[in-house]
Amino acid sequence: MYQVLLADDEEIIREGVRRAVPWETLGLALCAVAQDGADALEQAQRHKPDIVITDIRMPRMDGLDLIRALRARMPDCKLLILTGHGEFDYARTALQLGVSDYLLKPVELAPLCGVLTRLRQELDAAHSRQSEIDLLQRQVQEERVLQQQRLLRRFLAGRAGAEELNAGLPAGWLSASCCAGVLVQIDDFDRLTGDMDEETIFGLTQELETVLIAQSNEDMRIIENDNGRYFLLFVSAEEEGLRFHIRSYVRRLRAAASRTAYTTIASSVLHGGIAQCRQAYDETRRCMDRAFLLGTGQDIQADEALAQDFSSPLPEGIDMRRIIRTLSGFHKEEIRRDLTEIAESIRRTTHNSYLYTSMLVGFVYGEMIKLLSEMQCPVQSILPEPMAAYRRLMACQSLDSMMEELMRVLDTVCDFLEENAGGNQDAVERAKVYLREHYGDSKLSLDSVAAAVGISPTYLSALFKQNAGQSFVSYLTETRLEHAQRLLKTGDYRSYEVAYMCGYDNSTYFSTIFKRYVGVSPSEYRKAENGKS
Repeated sequence: MYQVLLADDEEIIREGVRRAVPWETLGLALCAVAQDGADALEQAQRHKPDIVITDIRMPRMDGLDLIRALRARMPDCKLLILTGHGEFDYARTALQLGVSDYLLKPVELAPLCGVLTRLRQELDAAHSRQSEIDLLQRQVQEERVLQQQRLLRRFLAGRAGAEELNAGLPAGWLSASCCAGVLVQIDDFDRLTGDMDEETIFGLTQELETVLIAQSNEDMRIIENDNGRYFLLFVSAEEEGLRFHIRSYVRRLRAAASRTAYTTIASSVLHGGIAQCRQAYDETRRCMDRAFLLGTGQDIQADEALAQDFSSPLPEGIDMRRIIRTLSGFHKEEIRRDLTEIAESIRRTTHNSYLYTSMLVGFVYGEMIKLLSEMQCPVQSILPEPMAAYRRLMACQSLDSMMEELMRVLDTVCDFLEENAGGNQDAVERAKVYLREHYGDSKLSLDSVAAAVGISPTYLSALFKQNAGQSFVSYLTETRLEHAQRLLKTGDYRSYEVAYMCGYDNSTYFSTIFKRYVGVSPSEYRKAENGKS
């Protein structure tokens, strides 16, 4: 309801108006009553009324002075004056000051209610116009942010240069003297989403995105990445302020995301201006490559994580290049032969301490993980808890037990790779054909496609990323939306019909995904395409 302030020095007028007007029926509320102009001004500053009804002749401050003061402080307030028959000159001056209307005393109820109704309608119209303006401004700002996100994503990928960056970012970002990055990752994303449909995965990522956006401000941008990762870019004109900002953001993010999926957060060191954001991005990615050693839900600092040397030189006598070559083949007998020779070599030397043996075993374990990562093999599908396996290795108190535990882990990896030896490029191509033929099935999943081509779901997921350059879900979504665009271009189908034909049971979700990938809603796309013909 709109708030009304009444000011009149005659009590009979004040009480009469207060009691007679059906305020609530008119959509109004009488918030204050004043007996003179000075009191009215004080009440107006306190209650911020939308409408002020005031007499002209009042003690301490008359109505005209009150009107002038209100116009200076509250220019959008509607003003209605009450005047006597001999006060037309005052009324004329009041109208020149922007008063909406005036009524003669004694005030009759019907004209007063009529004027108040008109003023409420004017306020409704003004608020409606302002709401439309606010909505348009929000849409323009959101589109500007999206354009900046797309530009930064292209720059980080090497598809945009510095000139394009300078033309597309705000002046404050371009003049910032330092930048830094934070990479937020949903832990175990591939394993977590292996049995999920698109809509469930979207809900999972949307939950984290909502938290990320809620904690953001003008000095950062959230650049969406793939497979449950989000890169956040921060800029500032002051280094210490930027460090504090990032630390505070991570703390707030941890507190707000406590009920979402586990996340690992990697923070880069500070770099120069925005043109150096690629270095920050690369640092956070390299931190994530080693995140498995720390377990899930960790906060990793680049200056600490990247300073660790995981390839410390070993004493002479052991050919580490040979070990790496043997590991790369993942043949159990060859690996066991080399590890047996290493154990014998250690026994023949004076380097048979726990420190030396654990360093060597740690090196082999690290190289194994590195090779699996380079092969795009789903490490955590083979070793659900890599850090726990590493801790078991380091807990062994003898050379034999440590080597045997290492061989057990390597056997597990070799068995997995041997069982999935059929997963190759041909399997990916067969999976693509199957997807193109069955994209309209809303129940289509990684499991059903893997069963159709005869390999395990986890390995098919890894093969897709390795050979197709994108995840299984991304390829399925892309396939469905390409067909959706072709169907919309014909103009023969409604949006919900296209959604159903392309495998989406939920038309609202289809519209959301379509706009996210294409940039406009399905109905806008169909209208634009039909307009070309």
